[in-house]
Amino acid sequence: MIKQISLLFLLLICLGSKTVFAQQSHQKLITEMGYLLYLPEGYQQDTLKKFPLVLFLHGSGERGNDLEKVKVNGLPKLVEAGKKFPFILVSPQAEEGWESKDLMRLMRSLQKKYRIDEDRLYLTGLSMGGYGSWDMAIKYPGLFAAVVPVCGGGDPSKVWIMRHTPTWVFHGAKDDVVPLRASQEMVDALRPYNPSVKFTVFPEAGHDSWTDTYNTDSLYTWMLSQKRFKYSKVAVDQGILDNYRGIYVNTKGKDTVVISSGPGVLIATVKNRKIEIQPYDQHQFFVQAAEPLDVVFSGKGKKQQFVVNDEEKKVYKMVKKE
Repeated sequence: MIKQISLLFLLLICLGSKTVFAQQSHQKLITEMGYLLYLPEGYQQDTLKKFPLVLFLHGSGERGNDLEKVKVNGLPKLVEAGKKFPFILVSPQAEEGWESKDLMRLMRSLQKKYRIDEDRLYLTGLSMGGYGSWDMAIKYPGLFAAVVPVCGGGDPSKVWIMRHTPTWVFHGAKDDVVPLRASQEMVDALRPYNPSVKFTVFPEAGHDSWTDTYNTDSLYTWMLSQKRFKYSKVAVDQGILDNYRGIYVNTKGKDTVVISSGPGVLIATVKNRKIEIQPYDQHQFFVQAAEPLDVVFSGKGKKQQFVVNDEEKKVYKMVKKE
């Protein structure tokens, strides 16, 4: 999975810190190479089947280079106690804090090493790991099929990037370490773009809301039912597509994009290169099915424009009707 890139660059090409690793069996946790790896029952026997994967990020108390610490809370603790899951569980250990670029490096290596269903990658973490979950989901929004941050927080101004990522947030109402508002602000900022975001507050829980969270059986049913988001093309009246034809200029960078139309699609031209953008409704278009970047048209006549939803919202206004 490549990190989101700007529409202009995408059109032109089509359109840190040290991480440690270790291993875990399907019955007990086994230390190897710096992360804990749990393999579900049947993994060794069925050599063709691909399995979902859950990436679990621990809290600040489990930092360091002693993997025994990672077994103290959350999903690794449940595995150590004998609980069985139908997914691969990877629980790395951070020496200091979570770095999304290093976690992404880990994910790439895991995808090469294990039989993983790439449409069913899931991310969860508690406290510091909750913050890490929000950060990684924002930086790599097309990677995970669902995200479950527990008593964490992040940057509300960027959370709209997760508009296509199913998200279930958990927090304790009496948390005096990470205040409830840290999750509430993220949920409030995300909901206008992702109305299905789920938010569970445990009224009597303090900072340890993760015990209740990971003992919630419906969480796993919900999570495993999610698949990585992909756009799906729909048919749009040709007259609507023709109406979008014109020359558009970025309101900040002054990049110019020429929009023309073809049968059932729009064609964006940047510096003499062309790429089809396909509709997933009459006003919204995508470039690649699995890349969470879209182009949304609005307005009429001289006020017509489109917005590229990428790492930021980039506005292109029509300067000439084609």
